[in-house]
Amino acid sequence: MAMTDHPAVTVIVPCLNEEAALPALLDRLRAMRSRRPTRSWRFLFVDDGSTDGTFAALLRTARDESWIEVVRHHERLGLGAALRTGFAHATSPAVCTMDSGCTYPPERLPELTALLGHDAAIVTASGGYADIAAATASDPLALNRTMAPVYARLIGYDASALTCLLRAYDRRVIQRLRFRANGFSAVGEILLRALLAGYPVREVPMRGDASRADTTKLTTGDALRAHLYLLTLTTLAAGTRQIRHALGRRLS
Repeated sequence: MAMTDHPAVTVIVPCLNEEAALPALLDRLRAMRSRRPTRSWRFLFVDDGSTDGTFAALLRTARDESWIEVVRHHERLGLGAALRTGFAHATSPAVCTMDSGCTYPPERLPELTALLGHDAAIVTASGGYADIAAATASDPLALNRTMAPVYARLIGYDASALTCLLRAYDRRVIQRLRFRANGFSAVGEILLRALLAGYPVREVPMRGDASRADTTKLTTGDALRAHLYLLTLTTLAAGTRQIRHALGRRLS
């Protein structure tokens, strides 16, 4: 189903086999939207090849509620591919992303979008999970937190927000950035490429809830492969910064 007008904010929600979780998610989004002007917020659900009743449930909801749009991948292509599809369909000046499990509270998206402007082209949630201490060393979430200081050392940026999906973007930035990853690593790649291109990024400290994160869709092997890819990008970014710095000294 297509949107009939251009909202101020489009929120992209990638989904994979979320039939059981959809009712609670939709209730939260309805409550959030009711506190905003009727035509301001729209939600674009990207079904990434679900094999349960997710797509059918979303279509039924979209028929009755015009603030919802649904697009579908006929097979699972990955989180990055779902984001790319969502970005291609978004027409609003501000574009947000969130996970369907609400690991970070979607109710805080208005706070993120309000910060978009001259000093922030991307606003991202950052911080830890409330129960991260309970995570084991093999937990993908614990691995994400463990790797954050490595990125920070390489690129000189506090990268605790690197893997947070709850973000607000100026759509003009999304149109200019090109990211290649189709999987989980796309979330970090987008932020890294934005930083390398010189776009201002602002972080909003936020407590997440790891109990809401669906780690069954992200294995430790997936996380390791994603981080190897991101480490390659950060190493290249660090080298580029050093070359620019050296050239600047020679030309000054």
